[in-house]
Amino acid sequence: MHAAVFVDFENLFHSLNNRDELTGHRTRDLCLGILERLKERLRDDKSPMVLGRSYAAFDAYPGMEVAHDLALMGFDPQYVLIGHQGKNAADVQLACDVCRVLYRRPDIDAIVIVSGDRDFIPIARQVLEENRELRVVAIPDSTSGDLRMRVGAERFWNALDLITPDRLQSKPQVPAVPAASSGLARDDAISVAPANGHAPAGTNGNGAAATPIAANDSVHGAEDAARAARGRAAIVGHIPVTWRAAEEHATEGEQADRLQQCIELILRAQARHGSSEVWLSPFLKGPMSQHFSGLVHPERRALVNELRHRGVIHIEERANQYADHPYSVIVLDTANPMVAAVVERMKKRDEVR
Repeated sequence: MHAAVFVDFENLFHSLNNRDELTGHRTRDLCLGILERLKERLRDDKSPMVLGRSYAAFDAYPGMEVAHDLALMGFDPQYVLIGHQGKNAADVQLACDVCRVLYRRPDIDAIVIVSGDRDFIPIARQVLEENRELRVVAIPDSTSGDLRMRVGAERFWNALDLITPDRLQSKPQVPAVPAASSGLARDDAISVAPANGHAPAGTNGNGAAATPIAANDSVHGAEDAARAARGRAAIVGHIPVTWRAAEEHATEGEQADRLQQCIELILRAQARHGSSEVWLSPFLKGPMSQHFSGLVHPERRALVNELRHRGVIHIEERANQYADHPYSVIVLDTANPMVAAVVERMKKRDEVR
């Protein structure tokens, strides 16, 4: 038996985002974890996912944060338009795609809808009338009672049950948002440029803070650090990166070399943008993706996570005056021995040239 999974991503995200028991956890990561565990559960039930679709406005938050991850997981992103009242057309497009599968893919036996929206009652009825298996994955108290009644308890899966215990055991402590930034979304976002084309306050639009710093002074000096601090956007949190380690098991020497290369990429990004900070999301999608093209996306993210665990970098969440969510920057600890070693290596290489 094969399954097709259809995810109303914004419905799942907003259902999780304001739950008290999940405060301090990154909502985007919880959503991705739920979807990964859903795939595992379908495999365990002998109904592997052979088709996956996700629906959101992927040029706006939170969709723009997860499009890449969803594509790699097999939930191909499907862009949906947003109406004048902020309502998107995810339910209509999702329903059309489900009908297409029902009538064109006889090899697919089960339809899984990740959403608790009442609007999906007609398509749920259609799936059952076509004698296909149906599963609705959502959070009970955020799900339409009418939808649950129509689907039946045996076809409803609680999305909270798909959050793996290890994600909740170590609860990260995120500093409280200052009063001036109280309108920000709680989720500690890793953002790209806002849709209106403006860069966040304190940045130059290229993923780095706007404060100018000479390229040859970008990696050391207390005076430069103090100067760079002026004009930055307010810090509203330090993000505990929780990406899982890479599946590939590199040797100790290979791992050390990759970490040094990653540090060098950060240093070169600082010099290129004239800043002591590097905007996290563009760095992952640009320099990291190009330089480590032989690694898959989670492995590249795991390198950044390892640098954070070793104290080489920390990730700060900045207030964003152009959008209702913060953005994230990498801050390098210039006093760290690993950074000093890479700086020295770069100097020697430049001298040889």
